[in-house]
Amino acid sequence: MTSGGKFAFRVVLTGAALLIGAAVHAQSAGSSGLVVQVNPEAHLSPSAAALAFQVTNPGDTVASQPVTVTAWVRSLPNQQIQLTAQPVSLTGPSGSVALSALHWNGSVMQATGGGTAAACTNGVFGNGPAAPLIASWTQSGIVTCSVTFSLATEDSWPAGSYKGQIGLSLFAQ
Repeated sequence: MTSGGKFAFRVVLTGAALLIGAAVHAQSAGSSGLVVQVNPEAHLSPSAAALAFQVTNPGDTVASQPVTVTAWVRSLPNQQIQLTAQPVSLTGPSGSVALSALHWNGSVMQATGGGTAAACTNGVFGNGPAAPLIASWTQSGIVTCSVTFSLATEDSWPAGSYKGQIGLSLFAQ
C-alpha cells in the first residue's frame, strides 16, 4: 500500500471484445467473462506534523494546536488497519527534549464505511516503536481524527519555545 497513491484497478476481458459505449456481446460458440481486480491502497494526509509549544509559565500544561489527520484505506478482508505516529525530534530552550515527554489525545471528527468502527487513541510516546493513533479499524473506509499533542504535565518546563516533528504512517496487514 502507498500513501498518496492513485485509484488502481485492472480490467481483464476473456473471449470477447469490449467496445466503449457499446454492450459486451458474447460469442455464440464460446463464453465470455469480465474480471475486475481492485487492489488495496491507502492515502494519508498529512504524512508528518510539525509541533510548536510555547511555555510562558513553567509547570503549566502546554498543548499544540490540533492536527487533523485523514486516513483513507481500501484493504483486503481480515486486515488490521494501522495509523501510527513516531516522534522524530523535540527541542526546547535548553536543547534536545526526551521524546517520551510527548503525549497525544485523539478524537474522531468524521468516519465512513469500516472507519466508523475505528477509535482515535490517547497516549504517551515511549522511546520504542511508533504508537497507534487509531484502534479497532478492520474494514475499508475513511477516518478523520483531530489529534492534540502536549508536553508531559509532570515536568516543569522552562519558559520558551519548543518545536518537534511527528512522522505518520498508514498501512494494513
